[in-house]
Amino acid sequence: MYGMSLFATRNRISFLLLVLGPLTSLAISPSSNFDPINLIKLVFVVSVAGALLMLLAYSYVNETTQFHTPLLLICVSFIAWMFLSIWVSDAPVDQQVWGVFGRSTGFVTYSSLIVILFATATLSIKSTYHKLVDVLVLTSIPMTLYALVQIAGRDPISWSEMAPFATLGNINFSSAFFGLASLCALVLSLDSKNSVVLRLGLGTLSLVQMLVVLETGSIQGFMIFIAGLGIAVFLWLISRPKLKLLQIPYFVVGFIGFAGVVASLFNLGPLARLVFQNTILFRFDYWYAGWMMSLKNPIFGVGLDSYGDWYRELRGEVATLRTGPDRITNTAHNIYLDISASGGFPLLFFYLVILGLALRAAVRVIRRQSDFNPYFTALFSAWVAYLIQAGVSINQIGVGIWGWIFTGALIGYEVATREESAKLTTKSTVPKQANQLSASAALLGILGFCAGFAVAFIPFNADSNFKDSLQSGVVRDQFVASKALGATAYHMELALDAAIKANDEVLASEITNELLRRYPRDFMAWRVKQVLTSSTPEEREFAYQRLRAMDPYNPSIQRIG
Repeated sequence: MYGMSLFATRNRISFLLLVLGPLTSLAISPSSNFDPINLIKLVFVVSVAGALLMLLAYSYVNETTQFHTPLLLICVSFIAWMFLSIWVSDAPVDQQVWGVFGRSTGFVTYSSLIVILFATATLSIKSTYHKLVDVLVLTSIPMTLYALVQIAGRDPISWSEMAPFATLGNINFSSAFFGLASLCALVLSLDSKNSVVLRLGLGTLSLVQMLVVLETGSIQGFMIFIAGLGIAVFLWLISRPKLKLLQIPYFVVGFIGFAGVVASLFNLGPLARLVFQNTILFRFDYWYAGWMMSLKNPIFGVGLDSYGDWYRELRGEVATLRTGPDRITNTAHNIYLDISASGGFPLLFFYLVILGLALRAAVRVIRRQSDFNPYFTALFSAWVAYLIQAGVSINQIGVGIWGWIFTGALIGYEVATREESAKLTTKSTVPKQANQLSASAALLGILGFCAGFAVAFIPFNADSNFKDSLQSGVVRDQFVASKALGATAYHMELALDAAIKANDEVLASEITNELLRRYPRDFMAWRVKQVLTSSTPEEREFAYQRLRAMDPYNPSIQRIG
């Protein structure tokens, strides 16, 4: 019975992982939320992570499941260090727990991604890892159709910006997603085991998605597609002994191409006119600020998802004046720097160790297999492509979920393909009774899902209520909604802006004081505090000093009165 129960639990974990990626990428809530992209995705990620955590705990306690010990220790260390960062940092706790508006990459998100990664790695079912590649490609089909509708100008949803961002809210995110999906589709089209019709369909899908990437105007999709394709071709070459002589020349050409791309980022070399954009300079500014945050707070960081609170202070004079002091951001546009800025170098170290475990597992699989494996090739090349994208973008939940799942999948794939585990992971060995999950395991899974849902629903509900207050047009209602648990500083800033536009200085002063009480580094609140007629000369001077400290090179900050 233990064996059947073990398979049943693993089958449930497998099912949850296979539906999680598509749900997370596709989910939007434009009718109910002011942030219609991130919060609904957060609900799915945290809810499923809660269920996975309970199922993992049950399988470990009752079924003597063997966990990947090094990975478990690193994952626990990652979560524990985030706890310490929250404890030590002066950043607002709720901001660190749920994240800032439009990002939602706080403790709840990263803890859930760690659980999902660990569950994927622990699963060790080769067929499930193959299906994960399949569901990424399948998920991209409705995404592609929706993007085509957006390109045609027929989007039924009135977004604030009309562009082919599909269900991801930003053209850079959709470009990256389609880069990953088209890469997987193209690699799978090389599988001779598939029918000619299916292979042509996959190739056509990949081509259409590259055309969509072209329409976005974002180079991220092309960049990671080409990089991932380079990895895929190399794996194909090493599986062909007759082409062994081509491996070294191919590697040399690839290295030259990589060097050329790196040079083009600095507007150097022949590829610069194709790759270099002015926005790359902005990213250099964001990276510099993230690096400075990491250096000045090397142990615990500035606080989870609190990059935006420190950007003005640490961006430097060049970034301040490059296009004007009001060009700001709340992310480093580099996941590695976001992690080190948020939780210090130890947190980044734990993350890099996880990536190192995945890379080691992938190398072992590559050495072990002699034939070209399209599914593993797609999995590994997409993972490498994601890591490259992570260096120039943020951990957007709808895209990032695939990177974290694939990281766990590579670790689990190595275990699943070992000779000693072949019988355990072969599909034919799974009895039909495996689908009969025990009542206790099912109950724990449901409780975990409900607990995760309850945690993620807090910011989702707060944002939804704030949207309702905006539609009512009553500024006081907006202020009340912005104070709810799970709301963000941005919600309160909007209420403050509405109060100012309504010439309600009494309410504006009340909102400003509350905003500064909860978010002491809120730049807008200090700006307003300085100009309010109700502020005393001493308060204006103190506000001026705070503004100068938070944005030292901003020429627009002047004493008033």
